[in-house]
Amino acid sequence: MARLLLSILAVIWAVLPAAAQQSARQLSSELTWHDNITNAERPQDRLADLEWRTEFRLGGQRIFTGGHRVLGSVGLRAEAWARFGGLNLIAPGFAGGWEFKPGLGPHRPVFAAEAEGEGVAATEGARQGRGGSGRLVVRQRIGASWLLTAGHEWRRFDARGRAFDRTGREWQLRAAWSAGTLWSLTAEARERVGDVVSYSQPPRPDLEAIGKPITLVDTFEQDVPWIAYYFKARTRSGAVELQRTLGRSALTLRHEYRHTLHAGPGYKNHLTSLRFSTPF
Repeated sequence: MARLLLSILAVIWAVLPAAAQQSARQLSSELTWHDNITNAERPQDRLADLEWRTEFRLGGQRIFTGGHRVLGSVGLRAEAWARFGGLNLIAPGFAGGWEFKPGLGPHRPVFAAEAEGEGVAATEGARQGRGGSGRLVVRQRIGASWLLTAGHEWRRFDARGRAFDRTGREWQLRAAWSAGTLWSLTAEARERVGDVVSYSQPPRPDLEAIGKPITLVDTFEQDVPWIAYYFKARTRSGAVELQRTLGRSALTLRHEYRHTLHAGPGYKNHLTSLRFSTPF
């Protein structure tokens, strides 16, 4: 998988700089309330926090005959947390993609292959690392108001601390309905299978009894270090987005629900966010 991603990105970055036919700069800023940032399986371990995420991206594209298009971008992402500064990070990255549209007209399907990579510098050294992802996407417009999107993604992150490594794959389905040019409403469903990290107050003899690898962290600034432990799980999620366009900019309100299942009790997350994005 890593070789495939590198090959795709190498081709994209060899072709794109030659003469990008269109270029764009995008800035987005988002506030998100997390009701369970600890991914806690026990009620007494559940903590909440507010995240501020900002991303700047510079991209370009080249359009070829036969319905082909190549895209590429570089970006910088920053995350800051209101209560727990140990989660703060900054991540430079790059992305690329290929799209194919067989024929003319708005109702032809669009097939895409996308890849991205980034390095993460975090306040806590064990959370630093590098990662990448690749995805296949199909988009289909229905009538004048509906846009359906289906995709499958592979993602990997290698951290300095083993507890923060993550590998997973995810299926996604989105249905977006537009009311004219100002408002749109989107429903989204996802299913992910892969590594997750949970946090808990010690002691946890049940984790030690089953030989669960654990790491002690001071991230949450409690009286004693908490336990971070990881496992493979299945996460099913659903989300609803309401977007209002403001000229070339957009304001998006989103609520997401996640339910993570595995051999243990599992856990739930609710995330509510407000995002502003604009080209410049």
